[in-house]
Amino acid sequence: MEIGTKIRKLREDKKLSQNELALELGISQTTLHNIEIGASQKINFLLMDKISRIFDKDLDYFLENNTVNINVKENKGQVSYRNGTINNNYPEFLLEELKNLLIAKDEQIALLKNALEKK
Repeated sequence: MEIGTKIRKLREDKKLSQNELALELGISQTTLHNIEIGASQKINFLLMDKISRIFDKDLDYFLENNTVNINVKENKGQVSYRNGTINNNYPEFLLEELKNLLIAKDEQIALLKNALEKK
């Protein structure tokens, strides 16, 4: 699905007219119409950022043909989907720290199980 088609579908799902969305985006209704029908081949980054925020969609949603609906607010921008792969955007040190915490918890659970079995 093309970017313009995705924008049109999201606009219609939100029950916004072209005029209403264009006003919210700070563009003319004609410009929005041209984007939706694919007549406008260039959409600047700032405009796409506004569109993403209005519809709570990751930019990847608009760029990929097979993108799942990943809502930015739900995952705080930390997970994206591209080319059939879920990408984790958390910093590596944070993932390592989480992994260590899980290992420590597993060790505590094992110790508690052993203590209970001995009683």
